[in-house]
Amino acid sequence: MTNLVDIRLDVSPGDVQERLLDVARRHPLARVAWAGGEVWLVNDPELVRLAFRDRRLTKEADAAPDWFDDATGMIGSAQTSRAAALITSEGAEHTRQRKLHAAVFSARHRERWEQLITEVVHDLLRTLDGEVDLVPRLAYPLPVAVISAVLGLPPEMREPLVEACRLVTHGADDAERERGRVQLYGGVGAFLGPRRHELRPGMIADLLALHEADGSVSTVEIATWTPGLVIPGHESTTSVLAALLADVLDEPPDRRPATAREVEARVEATLCANPPFPLATWRFTTSPVLLQEHEIPAGKPVLLNISAFNHASPPTAHYTFGYGAHYCVGAALARAELRIALTEFLREFPDATRTTGETRWVSGYAIRQLTSLPVRLVPAGGPA
Repeated sequence: MTNLVDIRLDVSPGDVQERLLDVARRHPLARVAWAGGEVWLVNDPELVRLAFRDRRLTKEADAAPDWFDDATGMIGSAQTSRAAALITSEGAEHTRQRKLHAAVFSARHRERWEQLITEVVHDLLRTLDGEVDLVPRLAYPLPVAVISAVLGLPPEMREPLVEACRLVTHGADDAERERGRVQLYGGVGAFLGPRRHELRPGMIADLLALHEADGSVSTVEIATWTPGLVIPGHESTTSVLAALLADVLDEPPDRRPATAREVEARVEATLCANPPFPLATWRFTTSPVLLQEHEIPAGKPVLLNISAFNHASPPTAHYTFGYGAHYCVGAALARAELRIALTEFLREFPDATRTTGETRWVSGYAIRQLTSLPVRLVPAGGPA
């Protein structure tokens, strides 16, 4: 009999990763009470590896049991149910969507995005001086500026997007989370209609052009897909960037990454040790699934313990971006943001120090973030 464990997975103060690692040490597979039912938590690293490869674990939202509620409403809400999204599709439909999404993230756009990231980082660093909190001043605004540009949204949309995402992921109750979803999907959706003339070059304009050229993508799909990229496109990078900066600033200046190779290695180590989503997004069993000697019945919601897998793996073999067909389409973009932000920050403030050694997290099944990162900045060449 698989154990029922008591672990809090809703967003709350504290570090859910510590709880997940503790559960993994005791239970290869566990059940957790959730929304009036039970979800299955795959913890053992080898079982996680097998589960990522098992096609009987589907991400299609239609496979969720009737009682299921994912808390954020990103599955099953009025906004997300209008069309299958990249994260809730499989097979040929997933392949079709992935090709449409991947175009804007392809290698041919790399130079464009890296130039944008560098410009945004420089703009943000110019506003920093003295004692500042790097979470609201750097870790949050950088990713939201980048995902806004990827979608083709004007700069004035950045703050509304941040507020909408905050409500969806950190809302105190269902009403707040619903308000966040309405703001997110309504705000982005307006650029398919009355605000279309304000669009910049980007994914929304590209998809609208395809719709008008051959109808290969519908406006309903565009209105569902593009807002759905905002949360993973900025909340996740915010989380890792804050953890990356905290980790580096815990070291004396002469031990911090000094070369491109050292920066890249530190980025991968942080991605491995601090996954922004400690649990992989929802999967559902389409039939009984046997993982070694452990069986999950059909029709069950399943979460894969990425934190446990990563902490048992080399830094370059993590599952932070997922695996296989659902590997994160924006992984290269996220890595570029992390690499450029760390490089330019250390170039500008090589002797920066944390003003407190205390690290506070807010976390849940779908997010893990530092609440603040107060630092004292010393410009390059300035007095220590």
